Amino acid sequence: MERCKSIPTPLVHNEKISKFEGGDRADPTVYRSLIGSLLYLTATRPDLMFAASLLSRFMQAPSQVHLGVAKRTLIYIKGTADYGIWFKREEQGQLMGYSDSDWAGSVDDMKSTSGYAFTLGSGMFSWNSKKQEVVAQSSAEAEYIAVAGATNQALWLRKILRDL
Repeated sequence: MERCKSIPTPLVHNEKISKFEGGDRADPTVYRSLIGSLLYLTATRPDLMFAASLLSRFMQAPSQVHLGVAKRTLIYIKGTADYGIWFKREEQGQLMGYSDSDWAGSVDDMKSTSGYAFTLGSGMFSWNSKKQEVVAQSSAEAEYIAVAGATNQALWLRKILRDL
């Protein structure tokens, strides 16, 4: 994979991956090691959070399809190795938050995935991507669950920043 061409996204747009994907089984040890490395990278690369959390759902019994998707993420990383978070000094940084969710994004259990990200000034410093605990009956309900999680984080961040 050293001479592979870079790609613009870590995952194929709107691709649904199931834990029951057909095909041969991948080596679980190699797959777990790869996913662990991706999760480690999310500390400075929030653009990898969704892909890493999605792929971590299949660590119990990975298939060659799951390994192929993980390799696509590696190709993306190779082309974006110079990406990261840059913090500039600013006198007044404003706390900004963003949240989103998909509706029934998991084909296995029809649960949605929520995510949020917070910036303070120039760089993102808090983010999360997580499968929702309940099955949302509508896209509005999925969005409401996502914004509720983001609001909890925003309140906590505001208290921390006030103390600082």
